[in-house]
Order: sequence, then structure tokens, then C-alpha cells
Amino acid sequence: MKRDILDAKFFDTRIREENIGGKERVLGYFLGPVSVVFLNSVLNNYLNVYYTDVVQLGHVWNGWFLTVFPIVVKVLDALTFLLMGIIVDRFYSRQGVARPWILFSAPLLALSFILLFFFPSGNRGLMLIWIFVSYNLFYSIAYTAYNTCHTLLVPLSTRNREQRGKLSVLTNTQGMFSGMLVAVMFPTFVIPAIGISRRNWIVLMAALAAVMLPCVLLEYFYTRERVTEESRKRGEQHIDNVENAGLDHCAEEGKINVGQNAASHKRSMKEQLRLCLQSRSWTVLMIYLVLSQLTGFLASFGTFYYCNWVLGSYNDGYTQALYYAVGNAPLGLGLFLCRPVCKKFGRQNAMAGGFLLAAAGTAVCVWNPQNIKVVLAGQVLKSIGLIPSTYMVSAMLGDALDDVEEKTGVRCDGFSSSVYNIVFTLTTGVAMCILNLGLTQLGYVAPEMDDIPLQNEAVRGFFTFCTVGLPTILYPLIAVVLWMETKRVKTGKKAKQK
Repeated sequence: MKRDILDAKFFDTRIREENIGGKERVLGYFLGPVSVVFLNSVLNNYLNVYYTDVVQLGHVWNGWFLTVFPIVVKVLDALTFLLMGIIVDRFYSRQGVARPWILFSAPLLALSFILLFFFPSGNRGLMLIWIFVSYNLFYSIAYTAYNTCHTLLVPLSTRNREQRGKLSVLTNTQGMFSGMLVAVMFPTFVIPAIGISRRNWIVLMAALAAVMLPCVLLEYFYTRERVTEESRKRGEQHIDNVENAGLDHCAEEGKINVGQNAASHKRSMKEQLRLCLQSRSWTVLMIYLVLSQLTGFLASFGTFYYCNWVLGSYNDGYTQALYYAVGNAPLGLGLFLCRPVCKKFGRQNAMAGGFLLAAAGTAVCVWNPQNIKVVLAGQVLKSIGLIPSTYMVSAMLGDALDDVEEKTGVRCDGFSSSVYNIVFTLTTGVAMCILNLGLTQLGYVAPEMDDIPLQNEAVRGFFTFCTVGLPTILYPLIAVVLWMETKRVKTGKKAKQK
């Protein structure tokens, strides 16, 4: 699709207001992207289950296929995120720098999602090639294009920190809402119904993809890049000024870069990284993301196995649902509590203290990992602690981007979005690699249609470590990282006052 097609009024945003209103919040920032978040939640929770339990790839290449595959494809995915960041930084259209890619990626997201589950099973070599290609088609191309630009929508929506904070809460509500829906509905009704039948899995995933497609279009048409529009107006004013001064060659060059940060446009990724590292807020955000996402993904991937083999019995229809519904119920209150708590204690203080509380909760689970009452109590405590971090990450990114601009005079939005998503991508691959390495090397036995095996103690202990053990170790470290940033900010403010 050519850029000039986007000049047609049909592709214009349906949002005209200068301030973010209810229609934009509900349609553009909640109903629109929640479908993609939902699909991603399905994949995070059940694609590996589909590989290990339905098509039984656990013993392919003596278990090394599922061990090596996640990290290889995620490295490729990370490279495409870098490429997408370059494209965004150099892209310009009437519709903005990020929103057009959401439109372009929508049909490919739907198609590639179906292909992740629909592949030939007769020829093992062909099947493995299909899995590799379809996985990269979804994650390295479609989801990379979508998520790079979706990540930028909150930072580019406005410079008003109050409005941006509200959007951050709302956008992170999607993850909580989708995660709860998948975690409660799937183990209670869906997974017991479809079992380990490949046909049932494929039909279900095709239906989910069909629902997702129109929702993504809502996100495109009901969002607006006010920061990009502001930069474009400054560029147009610059062109007018140099044309009035008779500097035609400068005006011509300006027309190419209207709406973009020309400094960022011309800088290499290495130079942009150097500029971003001058911002302590940006650096702390990335360290925080590495630790929190690795912990979160490994716990998320391990939950299905932990609930089925340690806490309850295989596909019993209630253990995993209770684990999420009761254990994560406090996150729903975060929609109302997060902003007042962060306002009272400060964002970093609230998040850091919350991680210590969450560590106490997971420690309770480790104390008696087979007792569902004890585990649910620990999960409730953990969820209360994670309320600030669950809702504030988008606002942290927006603040970090502004801090980079303040420190260097350059906006590195596309590059920062790429790094942000690369962290998510690589930690996903590392977490999946760790999980599958444990599955294949410790002796995990996949279930059959009429035979539910027992798992050995090493496998059961490994599931417990992934789900509740590692968070108990890493959550306090995350709290320390956040508190160090809080201390630095306070010291900086005192120095300015003097």
C-alpha cells in the first residue's frame, strides 16, 4: 500500500477533539486493542501447551526442538523490531507515524494467527518448517508491526501527563481483562471441551481471529497522534519561514521531514542508543522491564503445568480458574486504586513497595505449593502488590521518552519502542526456552486421549519454581532498582532547589 493512499479522507482519524475524550478511550484504547491482547494472551498461555500436549513435539530432536526453537525465533523477532523502529522513525504520512502500521498489520495478524495452529502433520520435516515460518509470520512481521506502533500510541497521544496517565491505566486494563478472561474461561469451559483434538483447536482459533480483525480497525480509526501533529506543524512553520527567506533548498529538505524529528531521522541506532542512555529514566525502565518481564513470562508459561500437575489435576476445570479468578481479583480494583496510591506515594515508591508485597505473597505460595487455600491467599497478596506496576508501565515509557527529549533535544520514539518490544520479545523466548528445557530434560510425560500420566517430583518442583519460586527471588531486586531511581530523582530536585 502506497503512502499517498493514506492521504484520502477515508483513512483520517474519527477523533477531532484536542483533548482525549471518552469515545477515544473506549473505542481506540480499550475495545480496539483488547482483541490483540486477548489473542496474545491465548498464545502465551496455550501455544506451548498445543505443541507439547496436542501435537506432542516434546520429544522431537530428543527434546531440543522446543528448547532451541523459542530463543531462535525470538532473536529473529528482536531483529525485526529494530527494523520496524527504523521504519517508524523514517516514516511519514498524513495519518501519523504509528497508526498506519496498525491498519496494515490487521489482516496479516488474523491470517498468521490461524496458521500457527493449522499445519500439516503427515511429514515431520514439513510440519517443523511450517511451524517456523508461521511463527515468524505472526510474531516477526505482523505482531512486530502492530505492537511497535501500538506501544507508541499512548506516548504520542498527548503531552498532557495527566491524560497520558489515565490512558496508561486504561491500556494496561486490557491485559488484566484479557488475561482474566483467558485464565478463567479457558480452563473452566474451553480446554476441557476441546481437549487435545487438533480439529477443535483449529476451529476455535479461526473464530478468535475473525473477531479480532474488525476490533483492530477500531484502534486505527479512533486514536490520534497529537504529538506527531504538533511536530508536523512545527515543521510546516519552518518551511514557511525558510521559503519566505528565499532558502528554497532548505524548504525542499524540510518538506521531506515534515512531522518528524529530523535529528532522530538522520541518526543511527547506535547514536540513538547513546542518546537514550543519557536518560536515567530510560535506562531504569529498560532494566526494570528485563527483570519484570522475564519473571512474569516464566510464571505465566508455567501456570498451566503448575495448576494441572502440582496444585490440581489435569484439566479438572476449576483449579486454574480459581488460581486466576481469586488470586488476581485485586488487580480489578487497581483501575480505581492505582492512580490515588501512585499520587500519594509517588509512582516509583508505590511500584517498589508493591513488588516487596508481591514477593511476600509468592513466598507464601512456595511455603505450601500444593495447598490451594494457601496458594490462593498468597496470590491475592501478590496481586495487591502488583497493582501499581500493572497499570503504570505505559506512563513510564511516555515519561522516559520525554526525559530523553529533555536531556538531548531529540525524540527517539521509534527506536525506544523497538527496544521496549525487544525486551518483551527476548524475555519471552528465554522464558519459553527455560520452561521447555525443564520439560524435556526432567522427564515430562505428555497426556494421551485416555491416559493421564503422573509426573515425577523433579518436574513438579520445576513447575513450582517457574510459577512462584523465581518471583520470590526477583521481585525484591526489582524493588531495589525502582527505589534507586526514586532516590536519584529526589537528589536531583534538591540540587535544583539549591
